[in-house]
Amino acid sequence: VAVASDGKPTITFMAPSFHGTDLKNDKSDEVIKRYEEHTGTHVDWRWESNDTYKEKLGLTLMDKNNMPMVVTGTGDITANVVDAARKGAFWDLTEFLKDKESYPNLSQANPDVLKAITVDGKIIGIYRARQIGRLGLSYRTDWAEAVGITEKPKTIEDVYNMLYKFTYEDPDGNGIDDTYGLEMTKYTGPIDIMQTWFGVGNEWVEEDGKMVPVHQTKEYLEALKWIKKIYDEGLVRKDWATVDSGTFQDGCKKGEAGVFIDVMDGGKRIWEYYNMNNVKSVTDPSKNASMTLVGAINDKTLATSGFNGYYLITKAGAKTEEDVKNCLHFLDKMNDDEMLVLADYGLEGVTYDMNEKGNIVKRGQMEPQYSPSAGLNQCVSYIPNLAPKSPQLEKTEPMKAQDEAYEYNKPFAVFNPALGYLANSEVNAEVGA
Repeated sequence: VAVASDGKPTITFMAPSFHGTDLKNDKSDEVIKRYEEHTGTHVDWRWESNDTYKEKLGLTLMDKNNMPMVVTGTGDITANVVDAARKGAFWDLTEFLKDKESYPNLSQANPDVLKAITVDGKIIGIYRARQIGRLGLSYRTDWAEAVGITEKPKTIEDVYNMLYKFTYEDPDGNGIDDTYGLEMTKYTGPIDIMQTWFGVGNEWVEEDGKMVPVHQTKEYLEALKWIKKIYDEGLVRKDWATVDSGTFQDGCKKGEAGVFIDVMDGGKRIWEYYNMNNVKSVTDPSKNASMTLVGAINDKTLATSGFNGYYLITKAGAKTEEDVKNCLHFLDKMNDDEMLVLADYGLEGVTYDMNEKGNIVKRGQMEPQYSPSAGLNQCVSYIPNLAPKSPQLEKTEPMKAQDEAYEYNKPFAVFNPALGYLANSEVNAEVGA
């Protein structure tokens, strides 16, 4: 175990660098001092450019003599990571994660999400948590009022009625037939979400003890027929399959469409656009237009995988159980409120201020790559909280609505039951793509 002169253990940590300025900015030394004090750990960082990170990870896993203790994986688990895991390259963290006393944060990891980073029954990493209930339906509130819809849609029939009225009952009140219900895009996300309302699974579904891809199920056909119907009736723009995913919020922003089906934060951003550009409500011009973030329809929506990236503790780097515990202790402590604030908001008086309510208000003038804490969020796994509970960020109305929708969606989110199997499938590793 490497121990510095002040008695703190040192861990080595490989992580992707997005800007090349990680913990090298003005006042970064203050940030380093704070996380070292809070975690009782020194970190020897090995930053690798995000552009070439995947290749670098493959090479690192082959270089046993030069192995960092903690290696960051990006996205989902890849074939080379599964292969290395099978050969015993990583510590099995299953028992450690049961230790609530030593790891009060990490021990609260979601069992559904952990399945995706389990190889041959061993949990080989700590996932980086993301919103599970991030996906669903949002709509323009004033348009609904204009066509006499007073309640959030709950059923598929409700959604159909909304799309129909937004297309044919002049929701913007300009007397011109220039609106349609739903904005769609060549990216299949909206279709994947709508399918779940019909009981379609998330990519795979379990039927009679077998994993079946969803396009082979009768529910899938039923969902497609409905999507074809709303297309035939003109409730979706005719050229939706040419719309780029980067610009598909524009339909709602420009007042061409009224319903947006994708991430709830997309609905929030459309609302923020109305506020920033003073887009007036068609029913009350003294106010700006707003979005209602519904989320699940028919008590179902698509779950995300619940994570993006993960941390592996290597046997060639972390040679003893003591090393593993030092790594896990550091990863656990980085999820405490104080460290979440440091990693995501930086330093008080530099990148944020506290208001009279005791909440965090970000200072807007500094680009993220120049923040004193730039890069520190690359060692945060966001378990069990995706943001600090206290102090919290001062939230705008759209941000509050987004958070409420995330929370509401969670119990209705349909997981991909195959994630755990795919990580262990030789065939998927070879020809999955």
